[in-house]
Amino acid sequence: MDDRFSPSTRSASAASRPLQLLLVLYATSAVAVALQRTLLSTENNFLILRAAAAHVASGADLYAAYPSLHADFFKYSPTFALLFRPFAVFPVVPGYVLWALCCALAVFVGVRQLLGVRAATIALMLAWLPVVGDLQRAQSNALCAGLMLLAWVSFERAQSWRAAAAIAAGAFVKIFPLAALVGALLHPRRLRFALHFVVVLVVGTALPLLVTTPQRLSEQYASWRAIETADAAPLARYGTGGAGLYAGLMGLIRAWFGVEWPHWPVQLAGLLLLLAPVALRRDRWEDRQFRVTLIASILVFCVLFNHQAESPSYAIAMIGIAVWFSAAEHAWWRVTLMAFAFVVVNLGSTDLTPRAWYADYYVRYMLKTVPLIPVWIVMQLELMGVVQNRGRASEFGEGHEGERRIPQALADGR
Repeated sequence: MDDRFSPSTRSASAASRPLQLLLVLYATSAVAVALQRTLLSTENNFLILRAAAAHVASGADLYAAYPSLHADFFKYSPTFALLFRPFAVFPVVPGYVLWALCCALAVFVGVRQLLGVRAATIALMLAWLPVVGDLQRAQSNALCAGLMLLAWVSFERAQSWRAAAAIAAGAFVKIFPLAALVGALLHPRRLRFALHFVVVLVVGTALPLLVTTPQRLSEQYASWRAIETADAAPLARYGTGGAGLYAGLMGLIRAWFGVEWPHWPVQLAGLLLLLAPVALRRDRWEDRQFRVTLIASILVFCVLFNHQAESPSYAIAMIGIAVWFSAAEHAWWRVTLMAFAFVVVNLGSTDLTPRAWYADYYVRYMLKTVPLIPVWIVMQLELMGVVQNRGRASEFGEGHEGERRIPQALADGR
């Protein structure tokens, strides 16, 4: 009998149909958002990125103010300014369309390759709204989350070059994708990965030399360091609403308790808690449920302990929560946590929330951060084995024949 008409083939085709529809939804949503934010309005973030792509070649200071071109400042790496040039060579409308498609499809491909059909379908349904919200601000959060997921997929497949490239690419956009380096600890060939990552990082750092001089590039990096140092200080612009700064757990502590202290003690504590299951439960490294839960936890960590987390940044955490929930064992309390996060984080900042309540409570008390805390705690307890989670992470995503070799490689210590 022709395999195309076998019951198993028909069943697989039927199961993948929702994913095909979701692919269409993600792509059309990206195009629709781009048209909305160019033809019907103007998105300042996209103007910042376009200007930086031109400035890196002209030698102008990437991190200076350009009030005639856009508000605010460019705060990404010189490498990202160069990598954005393919989107900046087009007029604004097609450039925004291509940028939005790149970000949306990075999430789709990352989730699809990490998870099995059923889990990927659920995760992509739950992640769609936060991804759209990020695209509306022309932000790079969805892209960073997608790159981190793709790095994790490459770890699972023992493809260290690809993992190194994905993490480095994310780090050139924003620093926090470096958190995905935790996956290298589970990698059977850690030293080889470290070498690959250093090579990719050095090449990427020097990439702007294609269009600028060594001296000018050195000055750009010095200027970038200066603006990042200024951003690291406690800010008075917390809780401005809209796409403003929420600053994760640090912003929540400041809003609730009125304290003014450095960010690093909270961030260090969060990092130690993140790494505790990796250090203490090496016996669980072979468990794919552990590894999928870990990348979900890392995505939430990148927002919860990020002092520069703006409202669109929370898309990263929601993608992580969607991955965790879709691959987790069904339980009513997990559904409750997922629903709580979805409503408060995704819907709380929309027009569904009365404006007076939004300003007086949601923004003032940084309520957007609150649902992330119990979910992340549960993830960490699951990683430690305190809370059981016999979920669906053993179902492999698209093209995952390779990572079935990883557990044995880990056991052999290769």
